[in-house]
Amino acid sequence: MRQSLGFLLQLAVLMLLPLVIGWQLFFGFPLLVMPTATLLAIVVFSIGQMLRQPR
Repeated sequence: MRQSLGFLLQLAVLMLLPLVIGWQLFFGFPLLVMPTATLLAIVVFSIGQMLRQPR
């Protein structure tokens, strides 16, 4: 179960981050949003990686 949750977290990051980048390019938003989204993606991806590690 933990490995599945970790996989889904990583999959969500890998799907949503490019969408955020595209949204930024086409519509634009404040400059602070992109670095914040990137840091959040790194944290969520890392949590997903930790969940996928065997105990």
